[in-house]
Amino acid sequence: MAAIILKQANPGYIEGESLGTGALDKAVDAYRTRYNKYPLQGSQWFKTEEAKGGVFKIETYGQTLELPRENLDADQIPFATPVKGFSKSFTVVNYRLGIQIERRFKEDQLMAVADKMASGLVQAGRLHTEYAFADVINNATTATKTGADGVALAANNHPQERRATGTWSNLETAAALTHGTFSTARKNMRKRTDEFGYPQPIKPQQLVVPAELEQKAKEIFASERVDDNALNTKNVWKDSVDIFIYDYLTSTTAWMLWGDRPKEFSGMHYVRSVPMSIVPTEGADKSTDIIDGRRLRHRFVVGFSTERNLQYNAGA
Repeated sequence: MAAIILKQANPGYIEGESLGTGALDKAVDAYRTRYNKYPLQGSQWFKTEEAKGGVFKIETYGQTLELPRENLDADQIPFATPVKGFSKSFTVVNYRLGIQIERRFKEDQLMAVADKMASGLVQAGRLHTEYAFADVINNATTATKTGADGVALAANNHPQERRATGTWSNLETAAALTHGTFSTARKNMRKRTDEFGYPQPIKPQQLVVPAELEQKAKEIFASERVDDNALNTKNVWKDSVDIFIYDYLTSTTAWMLWGDRPKEFSGMHYVRSVPMSIVPTEGADKSTDIIDGRRLRHRFVVGFSTERNLQYNAGA
């Protein structure tokens, strides 16, 4: 019986290699192809990393240098080095789940049920990863879940890599989503500074809200006029950001902005050491009339170091 190997090239995507020819193999392949059309919602914010020896360690550095100095060609060049920031290690975790096909499924012509079980195994692996992404977002302000700099994902006291510069914030004062609170969050992102205190403006590109705030978000960004203003003021924020409804947010009031920093600078990490795989279980168990089976296995961990591309508001 040929093995079915499913590989996540990116979070949320599953690729097939060495697929078998059995009915259950074909069913898994069909479900894999179908699910690949729908990426995991949370995968867009996480960078895929490869663990070595089951561990991934990241060292953060400042992304700018001090400004060039006045220096003649005959003078010694003033060399600069990046400011070393913080470090964090991620240890991958081993996860498994299996299904078994009993002889009665074949005797009672219920192999379609076995196919659904195979579908559920594929979906379970995807949903497990989706929940791992969501756990980071849903605990953005949880003090016990800290990044490389020792504070929560969203906080008002992130230390700069160059400690003498002070701190920076990606956490807004909790308030309902309105034109005014969006404007404030947008301004704060544009006024972000780096480890030397130089401007590091980030342009908001995406507003992320739960389903409960979908209507409000569209009222703000789709209307020609400010929806909560009696003076018929022109809506200058119309279509200024994309709206994304994140179905895995547990808060009904939280909303956040994501900016335009490239993915390679992401502080959100999906770390894996073994791609997701679904393979046949070894042999059949005649004593219990198990005639077939599959097991899912993947080794990964999801976490964060520091994320400057986020501006978070717990809402009200």
